[in-house]
Order: sequence, then C-alpha cells, then structure tokens
Amino acid sequence: MSIFKKVSESERNTKATIFVGNIDPKVNEIMLYELFIQFGKIKSLNLPKDRISKTHQGFGFIEFKTEADLKYVVQIMKGIRLYGKLLRVKQAENKSNDTKSVSNKPRTVDIGAKLFIKNLNPLIDEKYLEDTFSTFGEIISTSVDREANGESKGQGFVVFNDFTSSDNAIKNINGKILMNSKVVVTYAYKDDKQKTKHGDKVERLLATNAKKHKMLDSSTQPTKKQKR
Repeated sequence: MSIFKKVSESERNTKATIFVGNIDPKVNEIMLYELFIQFGKIKSLNLPKDRISKTHQGFGFIEFKTEADLKYVVQIMKGIRLYGKLLRVKQAENKSNDTKSVSNKPRTVDIGAKLFIKNLNPLIDEKYLEDTFSTFGEIISTSVDREANGESKGQGFVVFNDFTSSDNAIKNINGKILMNSKVVVTYAYKDDKQKTKHGDKVERLLATNAKKHKMLDSSTQPTKKQKR
C-alpha cells in the first residue's frame, strides 16, 4: 500500500501528524494502521527501520487527512496499551525533538543489552523503569509484562544501547529495593527456549565490530552518566 511509503519531513504536514512511541517489537505497520484508522483517515504511516537489524525502532509517524483527526486521536489514545506497552501519542514536532524520548532514538541499535527484572512492585510501570535505569546510560526501551486485564506480572525488561550501561545496571540495581520490593536483575534470555542469555561473548563482539566499522552512530557510545 502506498500509504506505507516513507514521507520526507518537508512533505509531511506536522500539524496533522502524530508521533507514536514505545511501540512493541511485535507491532507492524498493518497493526498500527488497523488501530488508528478507526479514529481518522490516514494519509501516510511510517515505522522507521534499523539499518542493521531491519526491525522498527519503537516509534513511528502517522499523518492524518486533517488536523481535526489528529486532535481527536491524541485525546482518545491516552492510556492505551498495545501488547502491554503504554503507547506514547503526541503531535509530531521536528525530527530532533521527536527523537529525544527514550524509546524513540532513530539511530539507536538494539545490540542485545537486554535486562530482565523480576519481583517488581505492581505499581512500577515503564516510566518508573526508565527513570530508574537511565542513570546508567542510554535506554532503547522499557516494558512491563502484563496480564490481559493490564495488571503487572511483576516482571519487566530494560534494553540499553551498550553493554557497559547494562553491566553497570545489573551491578547497582540487582538485589536493591524498588518500591518496597527486592528486585532481581539479570540479562534476559534470547528466546522462549531459555537456553542462552543476552550479553554473551558473541553479542559483545558483534557490538564492538559494529562500532569499529561505524555501523553504530556515535550517539550509541557509552556515556559517563551513565526474559530473565
């Protein structure tokens, strides 16, 4: 469908375009289209892909036919979750402003620095995880596993853009008390078979080579402030 073609910033009407962030990796263009077409006529929809993994980066842009559609969508989509993740929906600004959000860094690559956190207090959400773990470095995404009714399962994930940050997060947060609960922080498993965890030598070597050959943007380098 031509509606999924990439639209340049100069062609896009930002006053009729929403920015959608914190999108789960399982979501694709068709799913977003089916969700948002219920609230207004869509002119274009784009989920920017990572140039290495070819997967979307957790954010996208949806341009509607009219500005009135945008205002209605922004209002009605507050608090809506997709695959358990709270969508961040707002009017698009310019590219530099839109991509400041933690889950929406357009040139950030998921290298496998994915942490699993269990024994979370039910009140802890994605924003709390972001605020807590961002102390150790740049974060690609945060998520909390939830039941069908939206209640927390007491576990979640934090994905960093480098292993120095994820290593420091494990060192400093594992065994600590978060909202009266002692949490366990480890590297997540790579798949549902739970045989191999992220953070192994292979992933670290690939990440090092990617940076060496400038496949990762300099913004993904570690900073000073920096499924179980």
